[in-house]
Amino acid sequence: MIVSHLHEDHFDEVAMEHVPKHMPIICQPGDEAEIRGAGFTEVSPLTDIAIWEGLTLARREGSHGLGPVLEEMGSVMGFSLEAADEPSIYWAGDTVLYPPVADVIRATSPDILITHSCGALWNGDLIVMNAEETIAVCEIAASSLVIATHMEALDHATIGREDLRRAAEARGIPASRLLIPADGEVLVLTRSATH
Repeated sequence: MIVSHLHEDHFDEVAMEHVPKHMPIICQPGDEAEIRGAGFTEVSPLTDIAIWEGLTLARREGSHGLGPVLEEMGSVMGFSLEAADEPSIYWAGDTVLYPPVADVIRATSPDILITHSCGALWNGDLIVMNAEETIAVCEIAASSLVIATHMEALDHATIGREDLRRAAEARGIPASRLLIPADGEVLVLTRSATH
């Protein structure tokens, strides 16, 4: 299990209660003590790159907003995943689009790019990507399949699935390039399906 940060919409009391305590957990540096304090025994901070059972994980920087809001939001991470005969994935996580995210996209050209795209605001500050930033990601990652998640799940979100779809279509981003899954929808993605 990968825990990008300790906000309750990512790792809550229900998860702490129901996830098996022996399950390997990868987290950002600094969160391991709190996760171990919840009784988990196999917790590893991801400082750079880790290899686990043929899966390569690379830590990616994220910014849960810009400016003063970062003091309240704290640090977060995204990550890249690669495995033989599987599509490469860059999960940006709870971040706005800022230069390090764009740099990762350009440097790694992932097959699949996953964004959190609900445009959530905290005290008026954007703390995850909105429609404009998600569309910009699609334009930067011209060869990637983009999957917009974290939609319609937060009371401080500013855009919904239909808002994002309309904005993307207005900019010429087809539904085949930007997937916006419904709650509970399962996506099965293979390397051949992403090219």
